Amino acid sequence: MKTSHLLSLHLLPSCLLVATVFLATGAMANTREQVLNLSLINLIATPERYHGKQVNVTGYVFVGMENMSLCPYQIEVSSKDCVWINIDSGPYASDADKERISKKMAVLEKFNGKVATIIARFNKKDQGHFGGWSGALTKIVDVYDHTDESAREISVWK
Repeated sequence: MKTSHLLSLHLLPSCLLVATVFLATGAMANTREQVLNLSLINLIATPERYHGKQVNVTGYVFVGMENMSLCPYQIEVSSKDCVWINIDSGPYASDADKERISKKMAVLEKFNGKVATIIARFNKKDQGHFGGWSGALTKIVDVYDHTDESAREISVWK
């Protein structure tokens, strides 16, 4: 009887600790936001479904004068068929800020006219420069070559 009493004194706190860790881990997993993998065409066609959500989309990157966009086609037909890419939401004041933005811009320019995957928050209300796009990718998490997942390890967005 004494052994079972001692065992319960030690076993019960251990079980409670394991249960607490298990429940806390489950709660944290539920609070982690899900990234939605979807086609760029689906995002553009139904922007209200994805407003404010983190999305993973692949398309052609275009970087030029007053144009930073992700499009589903290799030829940019209309900005309304694309989404604006907001590479950085600031601040923009210090030399470190300028360097951070410059590195991100260099990544986008590397993909100019090529396919890239972007993980970012979608904002249907932000329609880019002069309001010409179907929404914007903001708060970018990563931009990478969709055929090379290892490229994410050296991302300037991390």
